[in-house]
Amino acid sequence: MNFRDLLDKLKQRWQATNQKTKALIILVSAVILAGSLYLATVFIRPDYAVLLAGLEPREAGGIVAQLDNQKVPYRLTDQGTTILVPKDKVDEVRVKLAGDGVLTGVDQGFELFDKSKFGETDFEQQISYQRALQEELRRTITSVEGVDQARVHLVIPRKSVFIEEEGTASASVVLKLKPGAKLKPEQVKGLCDLIVGSVAGLQAENVHIIDTEGNVLNDFLKEDGNLGAGGFSGSAVERQLQIRRAFERELENRVQAMLTRVLGPNKAVAMVTAELDFSQQQTNTTEVTAGPLVSERSIKESGSDGSGGGIAGSTAQMPGQSIPGQVAGENSYQKSDDTRNYQNSTRVGTVVQAPGRVVRISTSVVVDDAVKGLDENQVQRIVSAAIGFDQQRGDQITVASMPFDRGQYDLGDQTTAQAQQDKKQLYLMAAAAAGGLLLLGLIIFLVRRRRRQKLQAQTEAIQGYPEAAAPPQDTAADEPAWEIPPPKDKQKQLKDLAEERPDDVASVLKVWLRE
Repeated sequence: MNFRDLLDKLKQRWQATNQKTKALIILVSAVILAGSLYLATVFIRPDYAVLLAGLEPREAGGIVAQLDNQKVPYRLTDQGTTILVPKDKVDEVRVKLAGDGVLTGVDQGFELFDKSKFGETDFEQQISYQRALQEELRRTITSVEGVDQARVHLVIPRKSVFIEEEGTASASVVLKLKPGAKLKPEQVKGLCDLIVGSVAGLQAENVHIIDTEGNVLNDFLKEDGNLGAGGFSGSAVERQLQIRRAFERELENRVQAMLTRVLGPNKAVAMVTAELDFSQQQTNTTEVTAGPLVSERSIKESGSDGSGGGIAGSTAQMPGQSIPGQVAGENSYQKSDDTRNYQNSTRVGTVVQAPGRVVRISTSVVVDDAVKGLDENQVQRIVSAAIGFDQQRGDQITVASMPFDRGQYDLGDQTTAQAQQDKKQLYLMAAAAAGGLLLLGLIIFLVRRRRRQKLQAQTEAIQGYPEAAAPPQDTAADEPAWEIPPPKDKQKQLKDLAEERPDDVASVLKVWLRE
């Protein structure tokens, strides 16, 4: 059977199929075709990865032209600033672009001096050195954790024999941080020291570091000359707020970790509010203490006299008075005078109270009411011990039991199961496509079988039609019954039947066509 006969046979079977079966076959075929196309795009489509990002339109145009010349498939995203290529060709394409000298997004560092230029002036050499140093600093800065891209601008004054004619070196750096990243003050100070140490004559106050949002990152270094109070950046008020929040967060983490170990995950929430005193107090005390003996003087006197006398007073001199008097004799005396001079010493003490004294701590703990047998007093006691509760200071602790909203925890589960859901969906689609193919095969088999049975039944009906349609014998008239001689074969029988009874054959054919 050739291909044309096969097409004619399929056409006849399609025409013989009823409308419902045709609609079902078309629907199943469409589903199978859509599933096959989707699977083909998923499994055959190459996986693209980022070749370069954050490009200027001019730079992106040069790279796209080079990729077209190399016959490398690519895609443009982020309004043409990001170029994607097949993942397995990323490294190969980068090496080729670097070899061709069109790898944009970076400049040449000290590679500029690999080839000497004949007739280069001092000014051109100075500019080349500045470009090379900027690129080398950019490469080093982008290697820091959290930094995605960087751009460095240097101002290097020309050397002069007169110091007053020399300019001031300066550096400006723009950083593009990775999503969610934030540089620590220590990292910013390290970058500043790196730039200062790389450029001759550059001072730290002439270094300016900002991010793509316009925030000055090294402003705190210019204010205090160091990391400030506790290594926090920003102004004085901002540093105080950061210190306060860091202290509160530390207490919250301690309480939360303890409650998680006791009650289980997502069973309690702790919040701490601390009031700190950032005023600095200084107390000076002066104490005088005894020192060594410097000089000493001692005078002692003693003596006596021989005179005597009576009792002094006018009464004793009146006539008729008789008062016994003192017997005349000698009088003696002693006198001593001691003088000691010491070298007194002075002790001066200074007490400086550091800022950040804790004035009061307020703690709030909410426990899920699903926790059975909760003793709020016991929870309050263990939280008090964890935060260093001081009643005299006015600290407060509140423990309450309330129902939790579990929806926020379901979001985390959805994020975790997203990859598994996608993989499961892919497997389901593959199984659906395979099931569709099996269903289509089953439908074709059933249609063919039904068609074969119907044709066989119709053929048997045609073969038995003359006997069934023959008029009954009239026994009363005693006439012989009308019979058709048996045909030699079926084709001749059908031909003879069509010639003798064309109306009946036409009626049967109409019935077939209506079906």
